Amino acid sequence: MPYVIPRPRVRRLLAVSLAAALVSWAVPAIASACTPSTTGSSVFGSFGDSASYALVQNGAFEGSTSGWSLSGAAMTAGNESFHVHGAGDSRSLSISPTGVALSPPVCVGIVTPSFRFVARRTSNSWAQMNVNLLWTDAAGVSHTTTAGSVNGTSDWALSPVLNLGSTLPLWQSGDTLTVRLQFLPAQYGGTWDIDDVYIDPYSRG
Repeated sequence: MPYVIPRPRVRRLLAVSLAAALVSWAVPAIASACTPSTTGSSVFGSFGDSASYALVQNGAFEGSTSGWSLSGAAMTAGNESFHVHGAGDSRSLSISPTGVALSPPVCVGIVTPSFRFVARRTSNSWAQMNVNLLWTDAAGVSHTTTAGSVNGTSDWALSPVLNLGSTLPLWQSGDTLTVRLQFLPAQYGGTWDIDDVYIDPYSRG
């Protein structure tokens, strides 16, 4: 005699299957096609941050902005006042009120939880700059995730610790995403200078 599943159990099995399907639809597919950096140095140690950070490609804006996508933004004379990257540095990146700066692709996993940079506002006393993460999942769908914002002053200041891998759908050690950091003055956000953009490869000093 064939085994018959009782109706309540059938309903439970259908509910579990439906829930699993909804979760798989709602969670973006994860790509695994790059290798995150796992080396760096404690460049922000003088600020009390002992994490080890690695410089984003041309993130010191000395000599080249290769890899960066810039609109209404360009290298300018004048380095951030702390000389985080190097004592001999002499330039930074200026972003106009309607401009945007997009970093080169960065490989992100759970070993790269955050990033920081140095910034100052050069106009408008109440200006704000937004920072976003732009990434594409394995299905080819583009996403924009808010990392945070900076309420700057006319003096150079270190940004807060902003979420990177820790705010993306990365749960297992092998999960990675290619991400670009977007620096975008808010509406009427004034002109901004940024410098020394570093990501944290999760090594603690």
